[in-house]
Amino acid sequence: MASLIKVLELKAKFKLAHILSRSNHPSYKSRPDLKRVYVFLAANYGNLGDVAITYAQRQWFNTMFPDRHVVNMNIDVTAGRLKVVKKTINPDDIVTLIGGGNMTDLYYDIELLRQMVVKNFPDHKIYSFPQTAMFSNTAAGRYLKRHAIKTYDRHRHITMMARERGTLELMQSIFPHQQVELAPDIVMTLDKREPDTERKHITLCLRDDAERSLPADFGNELSKALDGEQTTTYDTHIGHDGLTKAECEEELTKIWHHFAASRWVITDRLHGMIFAFITGTPAIVLGNNNHKVHDAYEWIKDCGYIHFIKEPTAKKVVETIKTATNANNFDVTHDRICEAFKQIIR
Repeated sequence: MASLIKVLELKAKFKLAHILSRSNHPSYKSRPDLKRVYVFLAANYGNLGDVAITYAQRQWFNTMFPDRHVVNMNIDVTAGRLKVVKKTINPDDIVTLIGGGNMTDLYYDIELLRQMVVKNFPDHKIYSFPQTAMFSNTAAGRYLKRHAIKTYDRHRHITMMARERGTLELMQSIFPHQQVELAPDIVMTLDKREPDTERKHITLCLRDDAERSLPADFGNELSKALDGEQTTTYDTHIGHDGLTKAECEEELTKIWHHFAASRWVITDRLHGMIFAFITGTPAIVLGNNNHKVHDAYEWIKDCGYIHFIKEPTAKKVVETIKTATNANNFDVTHDRICEAFKQIIR
């Protein structure tokens, strides 16, 4: 978790970038005739889960609101572009905030920027897409939580979406004056199935970061237990930043095709599970060190081909591969998820 000093230093840095920024930019023009949706904090870094969330938010508005122009506001330019957006935004334009698991002091940079955006658009409709919220009981966590309450609960027209019931209860308790809705991860609204692609291998998509709960050698143990199977590895974090929009979509296409060509995906990553769902790929999901994977699984468990193991061992994984009966109820599950968003975003 971050120290309070680091949080305050970064907050000052963002504020200075905002103060020194220009109020004009060639890419942003005043267009009273143009209806827009802004996607703030858009991911252009190596976490393909966040990149997929950004992509899915754009796709949702492109499909459901074709009369509106969707504008990506990448996270690395947010602080420096607020002035120009404030100058050119129309009263009925919609502001959206990226979904994910970053309403927390673990990723305090994103939370600081989210609060900055909300403060700068007090009169606009804002949709905060499904978040997992967790504020630690540290000086930094308490500070961010206190300012989140102050910032979000003062806004006139914000709809906040919680990605799981724990976050829903937290949001309802600390933002009592706001509309708070339970909604799945927006990536679940995508359909990236490839029915003509041959499934050849078993893909291991395992964490190697602060959220890992599996032993460090679990991947090796699993590979040995799967002896005789063709296995590959593919992580949802590709390790580099500053991606263009075209590069983001290229990386998403690559991982989705790899999953669609898999007989099984074995993963402890949230978006490893979700990518398996949207590609129609049988998956074994392993519990990690927080609740968000299991809670997200609740949205898709009826699809018939995603299997959750709460206390995983290599032996349990192999047994599941041998014995699982994989029904495919993608369409029913997918329609229900899309309907949840249709009821919230109008």
